[in-house]
Amino acid sequence: MEVNKQKEILAIQGMTCANCALGIKKHLDKKGIQQVQVNFATSEATFNKDRNYNTKEVISLINKLGYKANMITDEVESPGLSSIEKKFFFTLIFTLPLFSHMFLPKENFLQNAFVQFFLCLPVFFVGVWHFGKSAYSSLKTGLPNMDVLILMGSSAAFFYSIYGWVLFYGTEQSHHYLFFETTATIITLVLLGNVLEHRSVKQTTTAIRELSEIKTGLAKREVNGEIEETAFDEIKVNDILIVNMGDKIPVDGKVIWGTALIDESMLTGESIPVTKELDETVIGGTIVKSGSIKMRATSVGDDTLLSQIIELVKNAEDNKPDIQSLGDKVSGIFVPIVLLIAILTFFISHYVFG
Repeated sequence: MEVNKQKEILAIQGMTCANCALGIKKHLDKKGIQQVQVNFATSEATFNKDRNYNTKEVISLINKLGYKANMITDEVESPGLSSIEKKFFFTLIFTLPLFSHMFLPKENFLQNAFVQFFLCLPVFFVGVWHFGKSAYSSLKTGLPNMDVLILMGSSAAFFYSIYGWVLFYGTEQSHHYLFFETTATIITLVLLGNVLEHRSVKQTTTAIRELSEIKTGLAKREVNGEIEETAFDEIKVNDILIVNMGDKIPVDGKVIWGTALIDESMLTGESIPVTKELDETVIGGTIVKSGSIKMRATSVGDDTLLSQIIELVKNAEDNKPDIQSLGDKVSGIFVPIVLLIAILTFFISHYVFG
């Protein structure tokens, strides 16, 4: 018996790296969900839905990992700084003076352990909150990401500084154990990398959103000799549409009456309009510069050329070359190997070399 399958798309918040996407994919694969693709660039997950599980169950599985999954909406991102940018600029305020103490004389107040501790503390809290959630989520998937190492490295420097400060309190030797600036610098620099990555991803999603906006609008449809307005996504195959000068072609179709000059630059890059006459094909999203036509819809919805272009852009990261697939495999074992090396280094240096 054939099982009815439907492609479902979810928006996922909280992914900080491609390894997060890989962890979500592997977790959903283990649960038996079919054709799972998680795209870090667009923050989306796609899968085939059937009667064995529904969308709410898949959302619940992702949310239990510490991420936030929702159905795709048409909401536009609010203007202003993003959450990751706010965290970066907040930590930068404390990190710059803390880092600068390395270039100042010993008499400067920034050399005081109390000052360094209180400058580092808010940065450390932000780092634990931001990287800790991602690290914990990755550990739940069984695929630890780089945030695990970032959290361990910054925490080690922070608590080692406190240990040395307390142990040698009031002595000159205590300054040899202060690495508060290391904690703050690690967190701030990684947040800077996340900001740059966020802006790069934002450019990709903005391009996709702008393409998707071309598919929206109202069209004039002829029904029994009368003209009515209808949304682009409500047009059906074989509907008769009227397109006048300045209008956007709603969907792919064929001219059945009239002549028009159509700007197809969004597809071809050619700025000179193209003449379209009887029985010629027109593409949805292109603009009528002059003339009027009647057209018969031949491709609608996801079957239009514009929809297929958008889908290709979204799936560009899913069609990975061999070198990227190899990179994903290496990243899956990189963190455990680094942790193992760190543990071995500790025990060898402590017990063998004293």
